[in-house]
Amino acid sequence: MAGALAAGDAAGLLASTHLATGPRSPPTAWLPLAAGLACLLAGRTGLLAGRRPPDAPGRRAEPALLALFVVCAGAALGLRAGTRALRGCTARLETGTATVVAGTLLDRLPARPVDDRDGGSGRSLGRVGLGDATLVAGGRRCRVARVRATVRLGREPRPAGARVVARGAWRAYGPFRLPRSPDGFGGLTAGGIEPVWALAGDTGPVRPTSGGPLLVRLRGALAARLERRLSPERAAIGKALVLADRVTLEPSARRRFADAGILHLLAISGLHVGLVAGALAWLIGLRVPGPRRLAYAALAVTGYVLLIGAPPAAARALLIFWGSAAAAARGRPRRLADVAALAATTLLLWDPLLVGDPGFQLSFAGFAGVVAGHRHGPARLGALRAGWRRARAAVRGRSRGRATSTNPPGAATGSAWARALGASAGAFLATAPIAAVHFDRIVLASVPASLAGTALVGLTVPAVALSALPGPPGELFAPAGEVLLGSLAALADAFAALPLNWDVPRIGAWSWLALGATGVLCLRPPGRRAAPAAVAGALACVSLLAPAWSAWRARGQALLCTLDVGQGDAAVVRTGRGRWLVLDAGPGTGLLPQGVSRASGPPLDSRAARAGRRVLVPFLRARGAKAIEVLAISHPHLDHFGGSGALFDAFRVRHVLDPGVPEPSSAYLGFLARIREEGARWLGARAGDRVRVDDVELEVLWPPRGAVGDANEGSLVLRLTVGRFRYLNSGDAPRSVESAVLARHGREALATDLLKIGHHGSRTSTALEWLRAARPRIAAISVGAANRYGHPHPGTLARIDSARIGRVWRTDHEGTLCVAIGRDGWRVVPP
Repeated sequence: MAGALAAGDAAGLLASTHLATGPRSPPTAWLPLAAGLACLLAGRTGLLAGRRPPDAPGRRAEPALLALFVVCAGAALGLRAGTRALRGCTARLETGTATVVAGTLLDRLPARPVDDRDGGSGRSLGRVGLGDATLVAGGRRCRVARVRATVRLGREPRPAGARVVARGAWRAYGPFRLPRSPDGFGGLTAGGIEPVWALAGDTGPVRPTSGGPLLVRLRGALAARLERRLSPERAAIGKALVLADRVTLEPSARRRFADAGILHLLAISGLHVGLVAGALAWLIGLRVPGPRRLAYAALAVTGYVLLIGAPPAAARALLIFWGSAAAAARGRPRRLADVAALAATTLLLWDPLLVGDPGFQLSFAGFAGVVAGHRHGPARLGALRAGWRRARAAVRGRSRGRATSTNPPGAATGSAWARALGASAGAFLATAPIAAVHFDRIVLASVPASLAGTALVGLTVPAVALSALPGPPGELFAPAGEVLLGSLAALADAFAALPLNWDVPRIGAWSWLALGATGVLCLRPPGRRAAPAAVAGALACVSLLAPAWSAWRARGQALLCTLDVGQGDAAVVRTGRGRWLVLDAGPGTGLLPQGVSRASGPPLDSRAARAGRRVLVPFLRARGAKAIEVLAISHPHLDHFGGSGALFDAFRVRHVLDPGVPEPSSAYLGFLARIREEGARWLGARAGDRVRVDDVELEVLWPPRGAVGDANEGSLVLRLTVGRFRYLNSGDAPRSVESAVLARHGREALATDLLKIGHHGSRTSTALEWLRAARPRIAAISVGAANRYGHPHPGTLARIDSARIGRVWRTDHEGTLCVAIGRDGWRVVPP
C-alpha cells in the first residue's frame, strides 16, 4: 500500500509542476480519487459483504482495485501539496536575491574558535535552522515554518530558541523534478546573525518569543554540554551522532564520512533510534515486566525523536517501534513488512512531499535491504561457501559428494556474522540505485565500513549520550565518548582512503530502476517464469550502459574545450582518467546579491549573466562529470568567475586555484565565502607552482610572489601540458605582464600548440613578441557576438596575422572549440 501511495504522490507532484502556474488546481484533479473510492466500495468487490470464498466473483480484483484507490488518493494528495509548494515564496526566489529572515534559532550557534583566523577551515561558518520565520525578499514578505541558513560564527554564542535576524543572499539548491518542502528549495547565506526585537514591515513588528520552544532549548543545552566536555572536532561529530546537530560539522569531516560510505551514521536514522529504544526497553524492563515495557520505551523514544526535530528516518523507526510494541501488547506476531508499510503510509499522509525527499527514500529502502539481507544473507553466504569448497575440491581431484558433505549449503545459516554481513550488503544493494540517482555516486566501501561502523556506533551513541548528562555522571563518561568518537573518525579516514568510490554515469532514475529490477530478477532462482523477465532486463541493462561504454572507449584520451560563454572566459579539461578541471567559469552574477553594484569588471548582459548555468554546467553534465578537481580563476572579475556559483550548485569542487588579488568587491567576497561553505581547498597560486591531475599538469607562470597591481595585472598565466600537447592561457594579462613572463621564462619555454588570446582580443594584450614566442597552431579568442567593446580589436587581429598563425578560432563565429589529446597526437573534434 505504501508503494502505491508513493507512486501516486510522485505522479501528483509531477503533475503539480505543470499546474502551479495556473490560478488554482482544476476540479478534475479530484475525479480519480472519487472514481477509485467508488470502485473500492462497489458491491462486486465484496468488501462490504464480509468474507467470501477465494473463488468468489470479484475476489481476485480486490487487490488491484485497492491499489488503484491508493494510487489515486496519493495522486490527489501529491497534486495538492506539490502545487502549494511550487507557489510558495521560497520556490520563486533566485540565487543571489537579497533576503532578510527573522525567526527562532532552532540550533545552538557556538562562539567562533579563538585560534581560527578564517583560513578556509570551515570552522567560522555554521549551518542552522530558523523556525517560525518571517522572510522578506524580492519585494515580498511571507511566513515560512523553517529556513536553513549558513551564517558566520560570532565571538559570543547564540542560544537555541533565541529570536534572531539574518541578512544575506538567497541560494537556490537547484532545479528539482519533484517539488519539495519550503525549506528544501534553498537557504540563506548570511554574513552573521544578531538578536532582534522588532522587524519593520507592512504587517507590523515581529516580537521575540520568550526563550523559544522547550524542546529546542533543551536540545541547545545538551549541545552546549557536549561542546564543553569534548574537543571541538569530536563534539561536532558527537552532536551530529546523537542530537542531529550539524552546525559545526566541518565539510572536510562530512566528506570523509561520505567517501567511506558511512555518512548515514552521522544522520539520525533507524540505527540510532533502535539503539536508544533497545537501551530504554532494557532499562524499563528491570522494573516493568512484560509487553508494557515496550509501550513505555516507545513513549520515551517519542520524546527523543521530537527533541531532535523528527527527521524522516527517525520518524520511520519510531512508527515501526510503535507498531512492534502494539503487536506485542496484543500478543500477535510482528510482521515487519506490514509495520513498515503502515509507517510509510502514515508519513506520506502527514506530508506527501516526503516522497521526493532522498532521506525518506533511502530510509525505507535501507530498512527493506537490512531485513532482506538479515533474513536471506546467511543462506546465500552458505551457498557461496559451499560452491567455493566444491570448486576447490574439484581442482584438487576430490569427489563432489565428499566436498558437499563436509560443508552443506546451510552451514552458515545461523552464523551471527553472516547475518550482519548480509544486512550490510542488503542495505547497500537497496540504497545504491537511489544514491546514484540523487548523488551520482556509489561507494563500494560502504559494505565493510558499515559493518564495522555499526558495531562502533553501538558503543559510541550511549557513551556520547551519557556524556551530555548533568553533573559528575556526564563528566565521567566524557573521556570514553572522546575516545570512541576518535575511533569512528579514524575508521572513516581509513575507508575513505581506499579506492572504492565510483562516480556513476548520469543515466536517469528510470534507468537505475531498471538496473535494480534486473539485479533482483537475476538473484531469484531460475524458473520458467523468471527467465524471460531476466533476459529482458539484461537486454535493457546492456542498452542503458551505453554512456559507460562510451566513457570506457574514451579512456586514456584527454579533452580540452574553450566554451562559447559570450563575453567572458571558460575552458574545461578532462584528464585521461575522466577527471575534470575548469579554467575560469564564465560570466555570471550568481554570487552577487541583488541590489549590490559590482566594483569591477565589464558590465554583463542578461544572457551572459546566466552563462554558468546555461553553458558550463550542461556541458559538463552531458559528458558525465561528477566533480571538479580544480577550479582555476584567472582574476576576480565577474566575466571570469561569475559562473562559479552555478558550478558550486551542480558539482563538488575540491580545489580552487586563485591568484588572491585583493579586490574590494562584494562578488569576490561572496566567492571566497562560498569556497569555505562548500569545503573546497583554496590554493593561492604563484609563479612556479605546479598542480598535476592524472596526465594533466598545470604550471603557474604569473604572478610572482609579492606582485601587486590591479586585477588584470595579477591575472594568472597558466601553461597546461598533456603529453606533448601544450596550452597557454594568459587570462586578461596586459602586454606588460606578457613582457615580464617572456623575460622570466624565455621564448622557447612558451612554445605552445593552442593559445588563448588575452583579454578577449583587447588592444591592451597580445603583443607581437608574445605571439612569435608562443608560435601556436591555433589561436582561440573567447568573445561575445556583437559585444559593446569591439573585441577583438582590429589591431590585435592584425598582429595575429603578422605572426602567421595558421588558424584563428573565434567563439562568437565558430562556437565552442574542443581538442582531443591522445597518445598519437591531438586533433580538433566536435564539441
